[in-house]
Amino acid sequence: MTVLLPAPATERATDLAGVRTDVVVRCDRNESAYPPLPAVVSALRDTAASAHRYPSFRPDGLRATIAEHTGVEAAHISVGAGATAVLSAILQDSAARARARGRTGPRIVTPAPTFEGFALLAEMIGLGIGITPLLDDGRPDVGALAAAAGPDTAAVIVCSPHNPTGSVLSDTEIRDLLMAVDPAILDQAYVEYCRNAPDVRTLVDEYPNLIVVRSLSKAHGLAGLRVGYAIGSATSIGGARRHEVPFSITAAAEHAASLALAASDELAGRVTAMRRERDRIADALRDSGHPALPSEANFVFVPGTDGIEFGRRLRAAGVVGREFAEHGHRLTVPDRAGTDRVIEAIRRAR
Repeated sequence: MTVLLPAPATERATDLAGVRTDVVVRCDRNESAYPPLPAVVSALRDTAASAHRYPSFRPDGLRATIAEHTGVEAAHISVGAGATAVLSAILQDSAARARARGRTGPRIVTPAPTFEGFALLAEMIGLGIGITPLLDDGRPDVGALAAAAGPDTAAVIVCSPHNPTGSVLSDTEIRDLLMAVDPAILDQAYVEYCRNAPDVRTLVDEYPNLIVVRSLSKAHGLAGLRVGYAIGSATSIGGARRHEVPFSITAAAEHAASLALAASDELAGRVTAMRRERDRIADALRDSGHPALPSEANFVFVPGTDGIEFGRRLRAAGVVGREFAEHGHRLTVPDRAGTDRVIEAIRRAR
């Protein structure tokens, strides 16, 4: 696993003509290109004056808001300080269940490359990890995941849209996986960007072995406030809720999350804007001879050694993306001005 240290907000870069520049476009963290909504910013100012007060011991108010937003009962929802914290609670419960079954070496199974947090959490909790490859189009290989799962498997984790490729699993593929493994964790951190997302309410009702994880860090633009949640059966979520950390959701985060979830029109506008800029970058990459995989997320991925080499040339031109060793290079989609700079860098780097 490659661990990349965060780059500074601005850094010196030398472009392909040898010109030093301070203009760096950050395309490495999959953050939203757009700041929080004005109503959220106003709410954050209001809550700052109450920072000496504790937040809710358990965020049941936010849980109820998420239940209304998703159409899922509150008893089927776990909440945490970001999707990573929610995943930690789920994996702690999964590990405990596996050990209760007498499994002394429980592990997770997941494709690679993927979100590095999966491996980090597994190590922290004492879980091993089994890796399967992706298909050529960047989708997780459901058949390989099912084949890799066995008696010692505590959980199978898959992203859709997949990080870092942006590819999505079909409803049929998700169902095939759910019929083959138990439990299955579906990471939907980027689901708001997906044009044809599966109906998770129906899937959760039909498959009690499914846990869906979502984040408000991406499309909703609340990465710095740390809010995530999971949906599942009462049994699977009940185990995760026992591992929720008290006071972990700040009052500011709870208030901002409620406002962000209610702002469906503004969210749709930002998603549309992101797709437009993503298409511009994808077109520029294709024209340069370095095509990206089709993406349903707020990033694009140029696969293979070509992607890695081209990504390094882009960095020299002032565009900082994320390299995945041996697999390719990912670029987060910026706003319009940032996209203009990325496209110019692509033209210089080809």
